[in-house]
Amino acid sequence: MPMARVRPLSWPWLSLLLPWLVAACACASAAACAAGAPDRDESTMHPLAPADTSSPRATLESFRQTGDELFAHIRRHDSGPEFWPRVRRLATAAVSCLDLRDIAPLLAFSKGRQSAVFLKEVFDRIELPPADAIPDAAAAAGLTRWRIPHTEIALIRIDAGPREGDWVFCSDAVERAEEFFEHVRHLPYRPDAGSPGFYEIYVTASGWMIPESWIRSLPPWARATWFDVSVWQWLAMVGILAAGMTVVAAVFCWSQGAAAKGGWLAPHLAAFAAPTSLIVVCMAIDYMLTFQVRITGDVLFALKSGLRVAEFAGGILIVYALITRLSEVLIRSRRLRPGTIDIQLMRLGFRLLTFLVMAWMTLAAANYLGIPVAPLVAGLGVSGLALALAAQHTVENLIAGLVLFADKPVRIGDACQFEEFRGTVEEIGLRSTRIRGPDRSLISIPNSEFAKLKLVNLTQRDRLVFTALLPLPREIGGSQLRGVLASLRAVLGSHPHINHSTATVRIVGNGSKSLDVEATAHADTSDGNAFAAVHEELLLRLLDVIEAAGGTTAPQVAPAPEASAIARLRSAA
Repeated sequence: MPMARVRPLSWPWLSLLLPWLVAACACASAAACAAGAPDRDESTMHPLAPADTSSPRATLESFRQTGDELFAHIRRHDSGPEFWPRVRRLATAAVSCLDLRDIAPLLAFSKGRQSAVFLKEVFDRIELPPADAIPDAAAAAGLTRWRIPHTEIALIRIDAGPREGDWVFCSDAVERAEEFFEHVRHLPYRPDAGSPGFYEIYVTASGWMIPESWIRSLPPWARATWFDVSVWQWLAMVGILAAGMTVVAAVFCWSQGAAAKGGWLAPHLAAFAAPTSLIVVCMAIDYMLTFQVRITGDVLFALKSGLRVAEFAGGILIVYALITRLSEVLIRSRRLRPGTIDIQLMRLGFRLLTFLVMAWMTLAAANYLGIPVAPLVAGLGVSGLALALAAQHTVENLIAGLVLFADKPVRIGDACQFEEFRGTVEEIGLRSTRIRGPDRSLISIPNSEFAKLKLVNLTQRDRLVFTALLPLPREIGGSQLRGVLASLRAVLGSHPHINHSTATVRIVGNGSKSLDVEATAHADTSDGNAFAAVHEELLLRLLDVIEAAGGTTAPQVAPAPEASAIARLRSAA
C-alpha cells in the first residue's frame, strides 16, 4: 500500500500557529523556572532593605525575626558563596536595632553583636507582651521611651542625626545585656523560641577556615569555656599572637641589618619595613581572632584595643619616616650648602609638620578607641597654659629662634661681632645660638638675648676697610710734604685690589713731634686671608715712601681693627 503523501503546512497556517507556539514555550519555561527555583524570602529579594525600626513594635519584631533567620541560617551549615555575606547582612540588621552611640567606633559592631545575642536569648526565655500591646507608629507618635513590661529593657526614639525617628534598644540595655542574660539563663526556652542555643553557637562557632567537624572532634576539656572563651580558642589565640610577634621581630631584625649595610635603597626600605609589618600583622591577627577563631566578650574587646593601638603606632612611625626622608630629598634636590640656615629652617618646618600630623593621628586614634577627645583637648589646653607659664623662657627662646630663622641677621658660618665678643656662628638652635670664638672657645647665647643684641655681620660686607696712621717728621718742608702725600696716594691708587675711588690720604693731626697722616681705602675683597695679605703689602709700600722722604721717626701704623680678627676667624673656620 503506497504511503500517503504529507502535505507541508502553508505559510498562512504557520503565521496563525506561531503566536500560540511562542506563548506555550514561554509558559513552559516560566513553569520550569518556578519549579526549579528555590523560595526567595524578603531579605533575599531586597538585600539592601534595613530593619524596620519605625516603632517599638516594629523594632522588637524586626530584632526577633532577624535573630531567628540568622540562627536558622547558621544551623543549616551552608557552605555556599552566599553563606558568610548573608550572615554579615543579618548580623548588621540585628545590630542596627541597638543604640551604639556611646560605644567606641572600634568596638561598636563587636559589642553590638554580642549584646544582640544576649538580648535574643533573654527574649526567647521571658514572657513578652502581645503585639497589640506594644506601641506601633501611630501610638508611639507622642512617646520618646517605651519599656518592656516587667523588665529594665527600654526602647528609645533617636531625636537627632541621620537616624532621627528610629526606635532602638537604649544604651543601658546594650551595656547590661549580659547581666540580663545571666538573670534568666536558668529559665527554659519558650515553646515558640526561634533560636534555642544561640549563645552556645556564638561562643563556640568558628569561621570558614576552621571546619566545625574539627571542633566537634575535640575532647570535652578543649570545648569548655573560660571567661566566655573556649579553651581551644585560648590556645589558638596564644599561637596566633606568638606567630605574629615572631614575624614582626624577624622583620625588625632584618631591617636593622639592612640599615647597617648602607647603600641607597636598603636604609629607606628598612625604615618602613618594621612599622608596615606591624600594621599588616595586627590586621591579620584581628581578622583571625574575630572572624575565624571568633573570640568573644571582654577578651575580644581588649585584644582589639591593643591591636589598634599597635596599628596606630606603626602608622605614626611610617609618617615620621616618610616626612623625614622627604625633607632630606628636598634638601638634596635644592643643593643647599650643608649647615646653612635654610637647611635648618626647612628641617624645622618638617619637624613641625611631623608633630602636627602625629598629634592629629593621636587624637583620631583616641576618638576611634572611645577616649573622649573634647575633654582631652580641654585638659591639654589648661595643661598647656600652665606649662607655658612655667616654661615662658623656653617658649621665648623658641619664638626668638624662629625670628632668627626668618630674619636671618646671621647665618651658619658667618663671622659676627656683638658687644665685645667676636666669633663664627656654628649653630642656630631652637633654644640657643652657638658661636665659636677666635680662641676656639664655644659661646652659647639664649636666642631671646641674642635676638636683642646689636649684631655686626662681618661676613656680609662686600669690602674691607684699610686704615693706617702714618707719623711724619715735624721739620719736613711743605714741598717735600706734598711729594710724600702724592707718593702715598700713588701707592694706594696703584694697588690692584684697592677700590681707587675710596682711597684717601689726609693730614689729620699736627703734634709737637710729628705730623699725623691717615691713609684709608676699601679693599675689593671680603675674604679675611686675602685682606690680610693686601694690608701687609700696603703697609710695606707706605713705609718705603716715608723712608725715602728722609723720615727719622718710626711710623706708627694703626691697622684696621677687623683685619687680624677676621683673618683669625677665617683660618679657624
